[in-house]
Amino acid sequence: MNKTETIEDYKVNYKKHPFSKSIKITLKKEREILVTMPYLCPFKTAKDFLLKNFEKIKSFKIENKKLNKNIQTKFDTLRLIESNKLEIITKNNIVYFYYPNEIDFYGDKIQKSLKEAYFKAIKIEAKNYLPTRLEFLAKKFGFSYNNVALRNQKTRFGSCSYQNNISLNINLMNYDFDCIDYVIIHELVHTKIKNHSQAFWAEVEKYCPNYKFLRKQLKNSPFC
Repeated sequence: MNKTETIEDYKVNYKKHPFSKSIKITLKKEREILVTMPYLCPFKTAKDFLLKNFEKIKSFKIENKKLNKNIQTKFDTLRLIESNKLEIITKNNIVYFYYPNEIDFYGDKIQKSLKEAYFKAIKIEAKNYLPTRLEFLAKKFGFSYNNVALRNQKTRFGSCSYQNNISLNINLMNYDFDCIDYVIIHELVHTKIKNHSQAFWAEVEKYCPNYKFLRKQLKNSPFC
């Protein structure tokens, strides 16, 4: 269950995350705050923490990550080409990003289009890789599931419903293959154990012995 409220003209989104061990505050836009919190944390506790740090949060500045000319996707699905115009063309599952040299590459205009092209590329790669990898690991370790869906989510890498429908985050393509496998195994184990009990983590460790290290990597990501 999530919650949204307004505090001093700031839109505040509270989101509970099953992997979170502490309250984390992120300024998502100029006047939009995301409060990520442990699943069992009361909303009042999260709000009190936010208000305690509110003056400091108001001094935060949005940092826009710049994409450079050497950016690569896992399967080289994005190609950057100098041209006389700014254009994105997708052909045969390859995204071609054409950019004019006379415009500042790190300016807002090109960066906005490049981020759009980059997302198109990882979306193609996710569609081609994640369902296939899920099927492979399920067969390898003896799991079964119903359907798989790919989503663009901000706070969850994956989920498994009570009907054993698995959802995977497209943005997993930004992470190492070992991290992707961990998330997939995590959701596959949920087809048998619908909680995060000691038995659940013991089962995950059977198929992913270094899951604690990989989980820590993911917890330090923008999605947690």
